[in-house]
Amino acid sequence: MWIFQLRYCVLMKEIDVALTDYGLAFECAVFTFVLIRNKCKDQRLSTWFAFLFASVGLASIMGGTIHGFVHQDTLSEAIFWRATIVSIGISALTAWVIGAKILLGNLGQRVVFFVAASNFSIYLGYVVFFNQNFVVAVANYLPAAIFLLVVFAILYNRNQQRLILLALAGVFLTFVAAAIQQIGIGVHAEYFDHNALYHVVQAVGLYLIFRGSIFIVELRERNGMI
Repeated sequence: MWIFQLRYCVLMKEIDVALTDYGLAFECAVFTFVLIRNKCKDQRLSTWFAFLFASVGLASIMGGTIHGFVHQDTLSEAIFWRATIVSIGISALTAWVIGAKILLGNLGQRVVFFVAASNFSIYLGYVVFFNQNFVVAVANYLPAAIFLLVVFAILYNRNQQRLILLALAGVFLTFVAAAIQQIGIGVHAEYFDHNALYHVVQAVGLYLIFRGSIFIVELRERNGMI
């Protein structure tokens, strides 16, 4: 059995990138499961956090498959890459909604959701039919990530709780991970390149966000509006 697994890995194009991508997807699947199963009064906020991790996990599965098995300039690559870009757009949408639910009242939440959903609809049509450049996905996701960072910072300032600071640090680490990928910082050009390192740093950041998200949902349950 192990011989078959070894031969299967050898057939992969970028083993380090694909395996770290799949590891990231597994991590996100665990976080999603825990958050969905989390019994709390604010089940909606917990579910939106679950959607955030699920979308990141889906993007990781698609990305790992592209790096590991799909050949360039094929129909399969086009499908998987579009799915990856769309998943990143879903992550942006969930980040907007989570931030609004934590920081704003009902009216503010509805306004943010309407604007974010409208933006996602435009983004979806644009990336599916016109432009699949990764820069488009980054430009769409960056404002949502900054918004979530600001929300966590305000929340920490109000409550001074260490676990909220973990969530804040987690979002910051995702920015560090993106910088590592864009600059091209890797451990080894062949065996552990910048994409693989990006996935590892991102995994740490997502873990911190997960720890913080569990606490934020509990804090909201105890105090109502935080």
